[in-house]
Amino acid sequence: MSSRLAAVLVVLFAPVIARAQPLADRVPANAIVYIGWRGSADLGPGYPESNLKAVLDDSNVPDFVDRFLPEVIDKLGQMNPDAGQVGQIVATIARPTWQHPTAFFFAGLTLDQHKEPVPHLGIIWEPGRDADSLAKQLHQLVDQAQTPFPVKVVQQDSIVALIVGYTDPESAIAGRITKPLAGDATFKATNAHLGVKDAVAAAYIDYERLFGMIDDLIKSSGEREPQTMWPKVRDDLGLQSLKRLAAASGFDGKDYGTEVFLQSPEPRSGILKLVGDKPLGDEILAAIPQTVTTAGAGRFDSAGLFDLIRRLAADLDPQAAREFDRFFDSISSDSGVDVRRDLLASVGDAWAFFADPTIGGRGLASLTIVNRLKDPAKFEDSMARIEDYALKQLQKEAGAAGANLPVTIKFDTVKIEDMTIHYLAVPLVAPCWVVRDGNLYVSLFPQVAAGAARHGAEKGPSILKNEAFTALRTRLGQQNPTGFSFEDLPKTAPDAYGAWLLISRLPGFADLFGVKSPPLLMPELPKLMAHLSPAGSVTWVDAQGFHSKGIEPFPGSTLVASDPAVSALYAEPMLISLLLPSLNRAREQANRVKSASNLRQIGLGAMMYANENQGQFPADLATMVKKEDLGPSVFIDPRSGTAPPPPGNVDAMAQWVEEHSDYVWLGKGKNANKVTPETVLAHEKLEGNTEGINVLFGDGHVEFMNIPEAQRAIERAKPGAKVDGNP
Repeated sequence: MSSRLAAVLVVLFAPVIARAQPLADRVPANAIVYIGWRGSADLGPGYPESNLKAVLDDSNVPDFVDRFLPEVIDKLGQMNPDAGQVGQIVATIARPTWQHPTAFFFAGLTLDQHKEPVPHLGIIWEPGRDADSLAKQLHQLVDQAQTPFPVKVVQQDSIVALIVGYTDPESAIAGRITKPLAGDATFKATNAHLGVKDAVAAAYIDYERLFGMIDDLIKSSGEREPQTMWPKVRDDLGLQSLKRLAAASGFDGKDYGTEVFLQSPEPRSGILKLVGDKPLGDEILAAIPQTVTTAGAGRFDSAGLFDLIRRLAADLDPQAAREFDRFFDSISSDSGVDVRRDLLASVGDAWAFFADPTIGGRGLASLTIVNRLKDPAKFEDSMARIEDYALKQLQKEAGAAGANLPVTIKFDTVKIEDMTIHYLAVPLVAPCWVVRDGNLYVSLFPQVAAGAARHGAEKGPSILKNEAFTALRTRLGQQNPTGFSFEDLPKTAPDAYGAWLLISRLPGFADLFGVKSPPLLMPELPKLMAHLSPAGSVTWVDAQGFHSKGIEPFPGSTLVASDPAVSALYAEPMLISLLLPSLNRAREQANRVKSASNLRQIGLGAMMYANENQGQFPADLATMVKKEDLGPSVFIDPRSGTAPPPPGNVDAMAQWVEEHSDYVWLGKGKNANKVTPETVLAHEKLEGNTEGINVLFGDGHVEFMNIPEAQRAIERAKPGAKVDGNP
């Protein structure tokens, strides 16, 4: 049963994982999502002269797909019948999906009589001679599977379709009684912004229908919280300005091009406003050296993202917003830096990245990020203060943990000529930054940051002098884009080739089990190089929305020209180095959450006790051990390192809690019917908790408060204080 259901899921979503094709004339007009794939048997008039065909002719990729994979599936079936059954189904589906026109569509969700969601979607094939075989296999699959909603197979004219969620599956296929998506005026108008001819693949998303569906589902659910929250989230993110997305790709001469149009008319808000609509200035482009092999640039407002997150937090949960403010207020208080006003506001919205082998060698080591700062002096001062603050926090946590291993993690500086480079002193990599002539440079090594900053300061030849880049930009037709990407594949491919040869031999494991693997899955390097050229894309923004246009020698060429071994070599140590400062913080956060959970359990136990004692809270924590069956672990703050008590009876446990509990009980003498949400009932001990403590309040909620704020709340809760109407 589980294997059959898994097979259904594989069949449903395989076309999404793969690439898809037009057939929009058979997709219903009310489709919210559409993906179409032309099929490898006929990739259009541009294929015979394309780089893709030449590379495939020089490789064993066709043999890999047509012979090797079916033989592997047969071998798996011999070794494992269950896997073989699923494999045969996938093979039967995969072949027509790969070879013939295929389309996937999603037309929304509705709620059934039990208010359970029912999807309306389908996969449509035009499989030619394989139609009867495909329909037969699909019928067998559907007959064996058990699904909570209708799943039907339809064979109509030259079409075979797997339709989900429709009581009348024939109506889900356009052409006879249903209007096609291809004839929809909105669909046509959106795709008119694309210039791809004879598209090999296409995609379309109608965001207005998608968000309308979400509105209807939330309204039909009858649940008040989603009805309140969803409009706030939608408006904060600016989703109401999202209309539709259209994308298409196909052959452009010998190369392969892709265009995307995201319809989002002005005015825009929320997340869409964070992406600037101004063309990139010469200042940021001048920071990218002429000799780069990989580069990109764009606009993004980091301060605006901070504001958006704060606004979302406030709308979703006022308590979360208070925690957000409290966290950044504590940073401001301890460091003297207002993160929003001093740090993020000094960062510009123009960003770039590049890898230049003449500065940092080949591979990830040379990766550099550049930002054109608004206020360089304020940024340098703020970052230095934040580093000092972070270092103090790391030292506090290391000291509180009493680590057996004397590990020291710190920020340091190094002078290279007239540059002061700040870096994180950890093994393998040294993430660093430097400001020079108004630009911020961030790299993995001080040597690379220094080289990049020196090039920018000396006004060395920039990417605007790179002939491959300027020719590509001219071809793409945007001289003043808001963003771009560039990869000089002829220069990067030779370094990547060896690693891809190793990967291409992974199918060789099949040789050990009697299935001959393709010996030349990768073409010879000279033959591959003959079909490589620079790849890249440009983006621009107008009153109607966001546009993107890209070109590459053949699909997947940018991946083949990127060295996976180099990425793997640097990824792990880089992640370890970057995460080391966060490990203690993560542990602290986890312990803080566990401690808050303990206080909530104490609060619940106190409420249960009060319900049985005319509203009076227990006099001490030991009473809750005896009367409410709370174990001693509830009274241990995981941040304190307190050891649990030895086994004993209830009285012994109660005595231990009274003497060793990490929590202070202030509920003695208070009445549950008189306390307010501001009444403090219990809190973590102040000793040893320098950042703050968790505090339990009268309505059962727990807040993490900085020490001065917590002390004021505790003082108000002491006997004799005029608060909450209690003695």
